[in-house]
Amino acid sequence: MRVFSFDPSDYRDAYARDGYVHICAGLTPEFLASVVEYAGRELASHKLDRFAIKGKKEQSLYELPDDIDIGEVYEVVAAVAGLDRATITMSERHIQIYEATAAPEPAAHKDRYPSQVSVGLSIRIPDESRLVLYPYSHRETNPFNTSAGLRRHLQPEQLPENALRGAREVELDDREGDVIMFPGSTTWHLRRRAADALNLYLKFNDFGCDPLGEDPFTQPIRERTLTLVESGDDEKLDGLSPVPSRRLDTVSRTATRDGWREVLEARVFGEEPFGITEIQQAALLSCGGGESLASLARRIAGPAGVADARRQILRLASQGAIDLLEWASPMATASEGTGGLSAAM
Repeated sequence: MRVFSFDPSDYRDAYARDGYVHICAGLTPEFLASVVEYAGRELASHKLDRFAIKGKKEQSLYELPDDIDIGEVYEVVAAVAGLDRATITMSERHIQIYEATAAPEPAAHKDRYPSQVSVGLSIRIPDESRLVLYPYSHRETNPFNTSAGLRRHLQPEQLPENALRGAREVELDDREGDVIMFPGSTTWHLRRRAADALNLYLKFNDFGCDPLGEDPFTQPIRERTLTLVESGDDEKLDGLSPVPSRRLDTVSRTATRDGWREVLEARVFGEEPFGITEIQQAALLSCGGGESLASLARRIAGPAGVADARRQILRLASQGAIDLLEWASPMATASEGTGGLSAAM
């Protein structure tokens, strides 16, 4: 089953020029019907309470149908938005249903950092509802893996309700079956008069960031990394490329009340932070450019030597902070052993 009914080459230039595209009737009738049926059947059972916004909307995880062409989804989004097809990652797949009491004029927000491209699929939109984008003002990236994380760090004058006063807005009159793409992590946006609206949002990036673990390939990559680490195959491991794991959230240096002594920590999204060393911090902050494990260990080795640095990097892989990839084929480790998913790529 195909998702999109349009040729992505028809919209690539508009996306690059305007910072968004609105594609009327961009969904195939078959896919739209399947989402409507899915929402009626599964919405409650897949509810994501931790992402619900009280008084505004509830979100539910969208389970990808077995007969969907996932390769088509990646290819179309990459082609329209100019992402690297080899490394494209789906960082979110949520159905959003707005409450009947949702505020008609909510504050704007930016999507989480991995939402390099947010793809809104309009499923059921009330006649008076509009999606509002601010593509021309305050385009700084939300560096956090939650939308609320950005708001907590803004000064009063930076809050959207203040910063966007008088800003030029784009109001999109989307209807059932439409597709809208825009850079969600850098564009303030909101849904005006959203009561009872139903959307499916798919979000993507091409830098391998998936804190929620919702890309179909994220778990296979993690499992493959653990298998490699446990194998003890030094020759194989030394040729692989360490990269920040898809679910890595933050690497931080925190001053404690013990004389403001600093401690280093890393956090996988949704999990407790764990302590790291200076060498491990160096590995996390500088890996990802295609460098091999052996080369990275040599570069960051401390007084204890290369073997110790290598051991510390592999510990990060065991803890979920680093993934190990074959850089020449970034998706190869994901596709091995994943049945139908490998064929889809």
